[in-house]
Amino acid sequence: MSLGKLRYELKYLAIKHFYETKKWGIEWMYKQLEISRAAYYKWLHRETPEQELENIKLAKLIKEYDERFSHILGYRRMTSWINHFNHTNYSKNRVHRVMKKCAIHSVIRKKKKKYNASTPETIAENKLSRDFYATAPN
Repeated sequence: MSLGKLRYELKYLAIKHFYETKKWGIEWMYKQLEISRAAYYKWLHRETPEQELENIKLAKLIKEYDERFSHILGYRRMTSWINHFNHTNYSKNRVHRVMKKCAIHSVIRKKKKKYNASTPETIAENKLSRDFYATAPN
């Protein structure tokens, strides 16, 4: 999984796969997928940028902490835990972006009711013997 911003990476991967396994013609695949030959070879020989390597390292940390804390951490708490225990300084936006790319999100717990459902007679008895039913309007 790549965390970078490559536009046609799936097409490049398809060309590489079919060329290596099936020995299909590269020139025919360029035309079918509508990409340039130079773009494919530039992608093939590119070096992974330092920032992308850092994002991959961050993604591993996020997956580790997500498993450790049973999927309850959102991006804000995830950022604070990672920065605290690993002595790093990742921003919340960066952690959020990597979490979205990895499809990791917190589990939202359902709130439980904090009251007991019961009738009014069981809560308070009618000590004043008040009549709550009117015989006529007004």
